[in-house]
Amino acid sequence: MSAHIRVKVICLFEQEGLFLFAEGYDPSKTQHYLMPVGGGVEFGERCEDAIRREVQEEIGIEALNLRQLTVLENLFTFDGIAGHEIVFVYQADLAAPLSLLRGVESNGEEFNLRWLTRQQIDALGWPVFPEGLLDVMPAMNERF
Repeated sequence: MSAHIRVKVICLFEQEGLFLFAEGYDPSKTQHYLMPVGGGVEFGERCEDAIRREVQEEIGIEALNLRQLTVLENLFTFDGIAGHEIVFVYQADLAAPLSLLRGVESNGEEFNLRWLTRQQIDALGWPVFPEGLLDVMPAMNERF
């Protein structure tokens, strides 16, 4: 990652108290983590268009009823390299049921998806990124 601030979008999907997360792994920390589906905003692209594109590219389903929840600033280190992101957080509905719990990054790398409750996230013990995300997940906070 180069020394610049990246603009990113992520999308929370909820079904019956379960939230969809992608699994990630940081090899330098030997650490698994969770984060919602999403990715970078391209120059000239609006955030709403970027999240629709990213969801379609990564999990092959259209995101409907987009609602922006918040914006988070994420300072982090991944694989030994410092990063800085401004993350627009959306919530949406899936246009169709998710049949496979696999996603694909733009570079072709596959990743696992998991539907999890807050209790399952806590029990798993993996960090959730970007930092502060769990605090802004309204439906999750209303129930727990």
